[in-house]
Amino acid sequence: MIKIKRENQVKHGFMAATALMTAVCSVPAGAQDISELTAQMAALQKQIAQLQKKVDASEKKAASSSNAPLKVKWEPAPKISSPDGNFEMNLRGRLLVDAEFESDKDGSENLKATEFRAARLGIEGKAGKNVKYKFEADFAGDLVRLKDAYIQWKGPIKLTFGQFKTPNSLEEQTSSRYITFMERAAFTDAFDLARQMGIGAGFGGENYTLNVGVFRGSNGTKNEDEGLTVAARATYSPKFGDAQMHFGASVRRRNQGDDQNDLRYRQRPFAHLASRFINTGRIANKDTMLGFEVASIFGPLAIQGEWATLTASLSNPAAGQSNPSFSGGYVEASYFLTGEKRAYSAKKGVFGRTKVKNANGSGALQLAVRFDTIDLSDDSFQGGQQDTFLIGASWWLNNYTRFMANYSNSKITDAFAVEENGLDGKNSVNTFGLRAQVDW
Repeated sequence: MIKIKRENQVKHGFMAATALMTAVCSVPAGAQDISELTAQMAALQKQIAQLQKKVDASEKKAASSSNAPLKVKWEPAPKISSPDGNFEMNLRGRLLVDAEFESDKDGSENLKATEFRAARLGIEGKAGKNVKYKFEADFAGDLVRLKDAYIQWKGPIKLTFGQFKTPNSLEEQTSSRYITFMERAAFTDAFDLARQMGIGAGFGGENYTLNVGVFRGSNGTKNEDEGLTVAARATYSPKFGDAQMHFGASVRRRNQGDDQNDLRYRQRPFAHLASRFINTGRIANKDTMLGFEVASIFGPLAIQGEWATLTASLSNPAAGQSNPSFSGGYVEASYFLTGEKRAYSAKKGVFGRTKVKNANGSGALQLAVRFDTIDLSDDSFQGGQQDTFLIGASWWLNNYTRFMANYSNSKITDAFAVEENGLDGKNSVNTFGLRAQVDW
């Protein structure tokens, strides 16, 4: 079509020039005023110049359409999109390589091991102006586990269909690529915050969010009755001077299906391959969790904390036995010695990718400290309490590559029902971890 249009423009220009030359040649000598002829020639030159501009523009558009039908951008993996931006595909993945060392006072365990904490590969993109998708699988541990796999429509509200995380906890919603320590807070795993299959709805503005979801099991749930989970999270992120603040709260209500295992609550010290030193066993068929979040970013300093409580409904309570309540939380502070600022999105209510100032040189250095606690003991349930002090360092080589070192000491008390501890229900566990990570 562009070629035909260009040929017509050239044809019309040629015809105009031919007509004028014919007129000039047909006029008898001395019969035409020289000034009139000059004006006609000037008009012809102007018309030819205009036609030439149109031809040049058509050629440029044709070259752009034929030689670059797709846009490709590296960030650092390829991002391929259509010229109008309505269709897009991004290659995504991450590799987290860990070395873990752990020992306890009672001599139950002496861990010296390595693992791929995550080895993920997937794609995400757009299938139209308002439709997004994501598919990601994890190959760590020589197993294939489906992670995020969903379709998302963005209109006045955002609707998500598929498998994704229930909307709970700042720590859980922040990607493992950007969390401060190698492992998340103890309560997030003990209370089983995880991905499930369901429908989510969300909306927000420049500094607030509200997300709700209804879920039935996960992709790995095989039994007929998958139970029901309802969850919601709200955040508000005002600024006070140069300080970016974050406030949030979330709730989750779970009801196990009739043919599902009862719920249990347990946790490791801060080494993923270690045993669980606190554990309630399977005791409940329903539970309700309520969580609160607060954070502040002021230049290179970031402070973050959460607190969550969970009430479990016993599946087979003894006579006079009440439903137990458990709790957990943490407070942490981190600081970039090289002057970077921890990235945060007020529109999403989560932390993001740090922008390293000297990405082609010495990188960025971040130091962090945290106190973490999880209490799984209440009345007749002695699952144990774990209080942990952690210190960590992260060296960001660039925006996508990080090396980490973490040390933790966990004090275990009231864990009488857990065989990894002594008869006194006490123990002390030390861990040391190293990580090399890259994502794309």
